[in-house]
Amino acid sequence: MTIYDLMPIPQLLDAKRVLCVQPHPDDMDISCGGTLARLADQGAEITYLTVTDGGAGSPVRTSETELAALRRKEQAAAGALIGVQNYEWLAFPDRALLDPAQVQDAVIRAIRVHRPDTLVTVDPWLLYESHPAHRTVGQSVAAAALFSGMPNISPEQTDAGLLAHTVERVVFTFTAKPNTQVDVTTTWERKMQAIAAHKSQFPDSTWSMYQYYFQTQAEAAGTTAGYALAENLRVLSPLHLHCNTDV
Repeated sequence: MTIYDLMPIPQLLDAKRVLCVQPHPDDMDISCGGTLARLADQGAEITYLTVTDGGAGSPVRTSETELAALRRKEQAAAGALIGVQNYEWLAFPDRALLDPAQVQDAVIRAIRVHRPDTLVTVDPWLLYESHPAHRTVGQSVAAAALFSGMPNISPEQTDAGLLAHTVERVVFTFTAKPNTQVDVTTTWERKMQAIAAHKSQFPDSTWSMYQYYFQTQAEAAGTTAGYALAENLRVLSPLHLHCNTDV
């Protein structure tokens, strides 16, 4: 018997309030935009919390301030296609090493403000993930999922009226160990349009290559589950995130 026999994987498509914590603008649209569009179509409230300002993420040397402003506009355009209702920006400098404690505290605050049933972030345990922001954000979000329901953690927040709150499920994207495939056949075109809205990241000169890559990845995920196109996700409950040897 494993912990999953006693505590099954939560059903993702039951989500009603979704808080997505992404290291950079575009991470959620790329990794799970089709799933989020499905949830939005079902009436779920989708919030994007972006940790960095995105000001360094370009192959072209440009002003970080100008690029950060552009990426906010791109994310708003992409989010409108997905069905995102709310946006928050922590605006940490994109090229700086993030302080895990600061990110964790900010995510705990966001959980207590928005009171989501579902928390989405990037998988920090991806074997060859070399981007420090992805590792730090993913691990900080996982810790926040454990701690947001404990009033003695970040007590100044609860003292200010932000009551403790525990999410029902934590979803890891960009994962090599999926336990859930979501059929995104009907929302795939919207996802592609949303990703293409991030013009600073996907200029016309390279878009066809990326589009082909995303398509083949979705087809491979779909083959596993019997769908035309799917997204691979790892869905866990907060109780799966501590001392779980049944990985």
